Amino acid sequence: MQISTIAAIPGRVQNFGMSAPSTTPAALHDDELHNLASEWRLRAMQGDQLAHRMAQALEAEQRRRIRDTGLQTLPPEASPNPAPWWKFW
Repeated sequence: MQISTIAAIPGRVQNFGMSAPSTTPAALHDDELHNLASEWRLRAMQGDQLAHRMAQALEAEQRRRIRDTGLQTLPPEASPNPAPWWKFW
């Protein structure tokens, strides 16, 4: 049985499942981000508006990480023979 990480910490302000109140999605590890996103999405599917916005933010961070890891910096391709941009008849 999986325990939800969304529950509030007793005696503290509700932090929506993140380890510290100042934690942002960018500071989370990939596994923790995935777990939180799926939990918030489940709550959002039950009609919770706050959960919907939180799930969107977490899923956007997931997509950003996937997009950033897929980018590669390639060296510029050198053209072998620079041709003029006009053409004589």
